[in-house]
Amino acid sequence: MHGKNKYNIVIADPAKNITIFVLDNIERKLYKDVAREILEKTDCGAEQVGFVKQPIMNGDIRLEMMGGEFCGNASRSIGMLFARENGIQKGNVLVEITGSDKALNAKVDLKEETSEIDMPIPKRIESIYVEGLGKFPIVIIEGINHIIVEQLDATQENFDKFKTAVYNNYDVEAFGVMFLDKENKYITPVVYVKNTDTTFFESSCGSGTLATVTYLGQDLKDGSKKYSISQPGGTIESEIIKENGQIKKITIGGVVKLSPKIKIEL
Repeated sequence: MHGKNKYNIVIADPAKNITIFVLDNIERKLYKDVAREILEKTDCGAEQVGFVKQPIMNGDIRLEMMGGEFCGNASRSIGMLFARENGIQKGNVLVEITGSDKALNAKVDLKEETSEIDMPIPKRIESIYVEGLGKFPIVIIEGINHIIVEQLDATQENFDKFKTAVYNNYDVEAFGVMFLDKENKYITPVVYVKNTDTTFFESSCGSGTLATVTYLGQDLKDGSKKYSISQPGGTIESEIIKENGQIKKITIGGVVKLSPKIKIEL
């Protein structure tokens, strides 16, 4: 990329999982380069980049993540951006996001600065064998898989062992390891995106929260259970609803801060 590149962006802060939304119409083949440039040259602590697009599934707004991955925090944040742009003080926004085959409903409240989204239902929990570490549960979600790990430290060295195991067994755009302190309902999320070859020790993770709650709620047969999952950057609220042992609905929600529109030159 030569010369100065100009972008119109909005910075979203859902529990410090800082996400930059690019409002310009960028071609998909350039996502990787543009995302990398923005992540490297801006200093707002961003952990991921998403590109705002015209909807293709009858949603209100579409977001395509930098590596084609699914992202829960970005989904609920883009719902809030749409509400702000369209003067919806409180209401529902249908959000399209990469890694989900249908639009997801976000409940937005601009005054409270909260956004809660219905997440894709995880497909199943499998187990994955990791050389030297043993077996772990892996939650299979469309667009991203997450391994739940108790009693291990969130280190790059440990993460790399999981990465090797994942790519020996799965073909996924992205995956995460949720290092879980079960007693305190606290996760340290580490997420890898293949297309951009980026690993982030994230401040918070929406799909990781979804995976954690799926894991924690395994014994629930009927009814609903609410969880507050603490993470380095803050807390994400989640509710799981089940019938006959099957998940009917999982939501994640909480505060989202949005910047004004900003013009940047890199």
